[in-house]
Amino acid sequence: MNVLYYPRFPGGKCKALVISYDDGSEHDRRLLDLFNRYGIRGSFYLNSGKLGQPHHISTQEVQSLYRGHEVASHTVNHPDLTQLSDAAVRQEIRDDQRALEDLTGQPVRGLAYPFGIYDARILALLPELGIAYGRTATATGTFQVPKHFLAWESSCHQNQAMALGRRFLRHQSQEPALLYIWGHSYELDGFMSGDPSKNWDYLETLCRLLQGHAEIYYATTIELVDYLNALSALIPAGTELSNTSTIPLWINWQNSDLMLTPGSSVSLIP
Repeated sequence: MNVLYYPRFPGGKCKALVISYDDGSEHDRRLLDLFNRYGIRGSFYLNSGKLGQPHHISTQEVQSLYRGHEVASHTVNHPDLTQLSDAAVRQEIRDDQRALEDLTGQPVRGLAYPFGIYDARILALLPELGIAYGRTATATGTFQVPKHFLAWESSCHQNQAMALGRRFLRHQSQEPALLYIWGHSYELDGFMSGDPSKNWDYLETLCRLLQGHAEIYYATTIELVDYLNALSALIPAGTELSNTSTIPLWINWQNSDLMLTPGSSVSLIP
């Protein structure tokens, strides 16, 4: 197709925000209170083998605490997956998925690599486990939408989020922009933090900065993945564009936002 159009997030929004946290620390309780108060959506990566241990949340509170957010896998015991056999990798991920699905009643299709470590062998194993994306610990400092979901790179760690968040709000582009932040909630209490000034006051200021913007799609990682995958079902044929997915999809054409309902087509004639 020679007609230029730009993908949009749900609602015709040109920006998306996702914030993700690892390990299931007891500090997630305070973090979720902030997120819910400011309308921020989160993805939370839990080690089922550590739930109920000191300084971690309990199994009994998983469903209620993370309601409205995504619960995803961080493996059962947080090992370096590259040091395990194929069978052990499968067990670490599959057992974690099953335990978390039993607790939440929701499918678990995302993974954060322990220590951010993975290799080509690990990537090859993930599709058979139903893993739709794997988040790394690498930060790009950009607002690019990842092209490789199994090697998902964030925009930044939470310590760099304030400056990047301000840039994100000023950012202007026809291309869709994603601010993806990751961290550990215990760092906000100063534990294992490289910068103690990045504390709870800092995070609440960040939430206030990013809340309630009409141009931002507030999402979990799996919601974003499912939407981006559905966008690939937009089929061009001449000047026609057809939505062969099962959900509404949005584009921007000639500075107008258009919604394509499932099974519908639109004629893009300049």
